Amino acid sequence: MTDAVRRRRAVRPAAVLVAALLAGAVAGAPSSGAAPGTAAAVAAEQHHSGVNTCPDPPIGELDPARLPPVPAGAMVLPLPDMDPFPPTPACAFAVGYANVHKLGQASVVNDPGNHPVLAGLNMTRRFVTLWDPEPGQQPYFEADSLGYLKLPPSDTTFLTFGFMPTTAKMELVPQGLLTIVATGNSDWDQPAEFTIAGYQSLRIYDVKVNGTPLDVGPNCRTVRPVDLQLKGRQDDYLPGGGDGKPDYTLQGGGPLSQRDLVIPPFSGCGTGGEDLDPLFTAAVSGPGNTLNLIQGAICTPTSDQPNGCEPEIELPALPHRRS
Repeated sequence: MTDAVRRRRAVRPAAVLVAALLAGAVAGAPSSGAAPGTAAAVAAEQHHSGVNTCPDPPIGELDPARLPPVPAGAMVLPLPDMDPFPPTPACAFAVGYANVHKLGQASVVNDPGNHPVLAGLNMTRRFVTLWDPEPGQQPYFEADSLGYLKLPPSDTTFLTFGFMPTTAKMELVPQGLLTIVATGNSDWDQPAEFTIAGYQSLRIYDVKVNGTPLDVGPNCRTVRPVDLQLKGRQDDYLPGGGDGKPDYTLQGGGPLSQRDLVIPPFSGCGTGGEDLDPLFTAAVSGPGNTLNLIQGAICTPTSDQPNGCEPEIELPALPHRRS
């Protein structure tokens, strides 16, 4: 059993205050569409980050639209007359694949072998607790955090005009911060549920059709941001061992996924009066896309040792399925 696995199993939701971040990874064959955890993921190649410090924590506000309803009688901290909690920096690497349905392939995101970037966190900006529920209510625990991740572009190949091989770079551009919500408590036999949500615009550039450059201009992007909603879960402590899928915890990492991400139509593609929007909309846009993630252990530099930062921040390997 690896140290990473031991850490995942040791952490319980009461200690898991928030989740970490984005990128993609299909836990298996890129175009299979199988749910995460249906087959064991094994490391193809282990890389070392050589990094032991976090970027500055993201500063901003939680997105109210991403927050669950507050149960009646619950306490929300900080209270309205309190100062905000001081920043709590943390960070983690997340690597994997993005699977675009129409392309029938997966593109590596945040390649661990090619200068991967860290996701920055500002943890526990808000708590919601209900320790003594009324009859008919359930006890409730929630911890909310902020995240930020600017992923490097990924290379992709697809067909235009139905048959022309086309290569391009695809880039997710953050439109604000990510709101991270963790709910549940093992003391109440509740699963720990994690949601990492935000908006990112999808941009296409450096396009070549059958090897010939195609000038799409600097503003070829989706007409509205992509709605990201990555989810993770820990439930191995529940009776029967939970759902049997690999668990996610903040401190130990694990799988995060979005199973049906919708890519909006494209706009601004083309130069010199040439409208290439329909071309990329037909080739890329639509539902049925997946983002999946393998996150490494979190580094919390202001915590006592061991804090996940030394000797280096864990860099997970890209997963693949056992045959």
